[in-house]
Amino acid sequence: MRRLAPVAAVVGLLASGEIGGAVPNVVVFEATDNPGSWFKCVSGNGCVPAGTESLAVVKPGDTVRITLGADTDTSHTFTSLVYPAGAAGMPFDQPAALKKGESADVTLTEPGLYVFVCKLHPFMLAAAIVDDPATPGLDIGENISLINGLTVPSASDLGKRLLRAFFFITNPANYQDRNPDTNPTLNWQVNLPAVDVRLTGGAVVNLSALSINKTLEGPVMPAHPGVGEVWIDTQYEKTAGKTKPGTVTAVDAQTWKVTKKFGLPETNLNNPHNMWTDREQKVIYQTQWFSNKLTVFDRISGKVLQDIVIGDAPAHVMTRVDTDQVHVTLNGEDAVIELAPRGTHVQRRIPTQFGFERPAQPHAHWMSSDGKKMVTPNSNTNDSTQLNLVHGTIKAKVPTGVLPIASGMMPDSSKYYVSNYADSTITCISIGAPACNDGNTKVAVKTIHLLAGYDPVTGSAPLDPGGSGAPLIGALPIQTPVAPHGKYMITATTLTQTILIVDTSTDTVVRSLPCSGGCHGVNFGAKQGGGYYAYVSSKFSNDMLVVDPDPNNDGNPIDAKIVGRVLLVADDDTKTDDTPTLYAGLGGQGVLPIPVVYHGWVQKLPGSWKNQLTKDQRNPIN
Repeated sequence: MRRLAPVAAVVGLLASGEIGGAVPNVVVFEATDNPGSWFKCVSGNGCVPAGTESLAVVKPGDTVRITLGADTDTSHTFTSLVYPAGAAGMPFDQPAALKKGESADVTLTEPGLYVFVCKLHPFMLAAAIVDDPATPGLDIGENISLINGLTVPSASDLGKRLLRAFFFITNPANYQDRNPDTNPTLNWQVNLPAVDVRLTGGAVVNLSALSINKTLEGPVMPAHPGVGEVWIDTQYEKTAGKTKPGTVTAVDAQTWKVTKKFGLPETNLNNPHNMWTDREQKVIYQTQWFSNKLTVFDRISGKVLQDIVIGDAPAHVMTRVDTDQVHVTLNGEDAVIELAPRGTHVQRRIPTQFGFERPAQPHAHWMSSDGKKMVTPNSNTNDSTQLNLVHGTIKAKVPTGVLPIASGMMPDSSKYYVSNYADSTITCISIGAPACNDGNTKVAVKTIHLLAGYDPVTGSAPLDPGGSGAPLIGALPIQTPVAPHGKYMITATTLTQTILIVDTSTDTVVRSLPCSGGCHGVNFGAKQGGGYYAYVSSKFSNDMLVVDPDPNNDGNPIDAKIVGRVLLVADDDTKTDDTPTLYAGLGGQGVLPIPVVYHGWVQKLPGSWKNQLTKDQRNPIN
């Protein structure tokens, strides 16, 4: 992987006076669909190739502009994630996602670090350091504030984690390669630029001190097979026949080999994000998150059956149990799109907000086991919509935390969980009578704090009670499914790289397991002979973790453990429709085990799939 130029460019600009001159400057970031440089600094004094293409160093009063031009095919926001405490005009945001061809400007006046994120695609980052030339080092700020309202010293543990994460995320050369064939020593390095920065109290430290150099764990074959296969959206992988990134990778759950890898070059598949399948388990419904299309292809051959335009930034897809209709959230807009079975045509557009509200920009929805209800996490309005699918109407809207991104529902539809990305919380929300557990009391809504016990200044945190060695905390949670029998929920957290398990009988975090870089996707599949595996994907690592949440199958996840680590890289035996060229197996996001074993869906399986399941797996809550 190509390494970006060193930070000499920063030093040169500072010494020459090009940064800090008297003339106001406009630095332009352009949105792209390419891994790492999603917000690429392209023009204006201040763009610096300091181990990333997404950083600018500017002076007070300069303007930062985001443009959506030819290099992206969908909508984005440019939203404050981190900024100097008390900075004027912060936090910066837009009332609705910017469309292709649009731009937005923000003028930065206070010295310090400003990080911007896309609320639709929250790994898209850009940073501007507003530097006061009269002080030593580049100014990060005395204190930094986050989009969720938290303010911490810039020299705090959380401040340093965020600094390190920015350079890790925005340069694919930093991603984790766990393949011994291409990385024999399994060494992982994240090299931050050797430049001085000024933190809390005027302390000057060299950024390179935050670099990472460690040995990764390599692949491990699970000893016990699963049922069927597991599909992973390897969203960043590039292939020869396309201009856009992304492949769809299938792993055989008996042999743990990558059997299929499809880039669908005839569609120029663009950042495939999430999948589901039909009642017969014959086709894959694939969203193109950086486009406006839902693609349907044959699960065995990879033949494209449909490639249909439905709206901006289609994120997640599921089928309705009772009708087999297809439902896709439009993350860049304000609705869920309903399509006929097999995705042949659009049938309905179901709004996720009332007419007087700003667009909800829904992400990872979930649906009830009877097909009558849907819930959406709304990234633009910090709430969740409960929909009556029969009538296509809004039943309720419930406040959540900041930047809700994913949801998972109990199999009896009594309650559901929403992961709040920027808050590092989970909101438990009842459907009907109070069903969330707050001690011995049933409540309508409960907030589960994933950073409980964590000191953001010192970094001290409780450890996993099961002995995994992972901290019992989670920052920036994403996918959050409930197990098919409803006994526990699992969430993947991307900043702390932990897999958290919540006991649904208490709605408390009971276990934490270590995850790979950019821990992202989770979904449950059947374990051969009974029980379930949780399959976990990671954006910035080329592996899939196999988690056994309950090895003794007693319903208590206290004995949960990681039982395998499977590479998502094609070999000579993998069926492909295009040649992988770059970022092999990287960008793991959507996870789809086949057969689908959630309550409601599992009962509709063809006999050939049902026969591979135990009695309890065929009827998870009966």
